[in-house]
Amino acid sequence: MARNDGYEDLGAWSEFGTVSGMVAARTTENLTEAHTGFGDRPDELDGLPDVTVGANVAEAVGALEAELSPPPPKGYDNEVDADGDGTLDDATYRGRADGGVDILVDVNDDGRVDFIGTDLDLDNRVDYADYDKDHDGVFEKRMHDDDGDGFLDRSTWLHPGS
Repeated sequence: MARNDGYEDLGAWSEFGTVSGMVAARTTENLTEAHTGFGDRPDELDGLPDVTVGANVAEAVGALEAELSPPPPKGYDNEVDADGDGTLDDATYRGRADGGVDILVDVNDDGRVDFIGTDLDLDNRVDYADYDKDHDGVFEKRMHDDDGDGFLDRSTWLHPGS
């Protein structure tokens, strides 16, 4: 294939870039209305249930995680006051692959977990706990029980600088 611009022949693909560029330029010249995104909501068109990104996705992930998590060890019986108000909180217990237990609490009763305490050695004492302090679905703070007495002694931020 010979080129008319004086450059040597690069074979069958030599004109590919030029042709595609000309098509793209002509196509964009003819557009009268710009479209962005995916157009109309496909959920309204396909007859399937609506899919909403956000809290529903977090709930679905949580449900799947609960389904895949091993159950807590038989006889594990721990009680926790996650919000520190002096009363025991309703908690969900999930086994961990490493043999420990995660203790999940919805501190503010909004339907989302705000506290995850972890008991690694099954001594009914939380070894560390993650907190969602502003209830936005992101755990910001981790507290540690450094001396094993059942009281969380120090805090670290999970996302420094945020």
